[in-house]
Amino acid sequence: MADTGSRRPLIIVVIAGAACLLLVLLAAIAGVIGVVVLRGSDPTDPASAAEIVAPPGAAEDQPYLELSSSADGPVVDLYLDFLCPHCATFHETHGVDLETLAGSGEITLRVHPRPMLDANSSPAGYSGRAANAALAAYAATEDPQTWFDAERALFGNQPGEEGLTDEELVGLIQEATGVDVSEDVAAGTYLPWLLDVVEPEALQSVQGTPVVMIDGEIFAGDIAAAGSVREAIEAA
Repeated sequence: MADTGSRRPLIIVVIAGAACLLLVLLAAIAGVIGVVVLRGSDPTDPASAAEIVAPPGAAEDQPYLELSSSADGPVVDLYLDFLCPHCATFHETHGVDLETLAGSGEITLRVHPRPMLDANSSPAGYSGRAANAALAAYAATEDPQTWFDAERALFGNQPGEEGLTDEELVGLIQEATGVDVSEDVAAGTYLPWLLDVVEPEALQSVQGTPVVMIDGEIFAGDIAAAGSVREAIEAA
């Protein structure tokens, strides 16, 4: 008869080794799942693994696009989302004022284009795709007016939850700015910057959109009143 007692330690060692290997594999899988859930994106999405590309003039970790600078004027931070209906209303009410103040060099204007409502469109992701298209147009010219033209077109043609297709976005931006953004729209060039730099800072700094900050203080006036934001800026 075989000596089963002498085999038992070997069997226990083999089983223990297999259990440890299984725990390591489970931990690795859990880590991957945790990263994906934390980031809030699909690991098969090219933007998930792409390096961060900031728009011209912005550092890689800078969570805004600076459209104008003023040596002695106030710093105005605008947080917006291209799917947000209140942002469209804000743009209609205050957009020309901010564009004028920026164009005359009276303010430092920093725009934070949030992908906050990405999950609200069907298919998901419209907020980020629209912001990416506007950034691509700006990057081609490095002219603040190009951004303002793209912003005006996107809010003036704001869709419902269905969003716009890539082809519709490209056509809309090209008509408004004269810039062909098809390559950057297809590549999602600025999506990693929007998702991993702009949005995390916005989540820590403000609640929702639209939000205006003047020299670091959130505008608390009547945001629905025409001229109210400009008056607050000029009084700063």
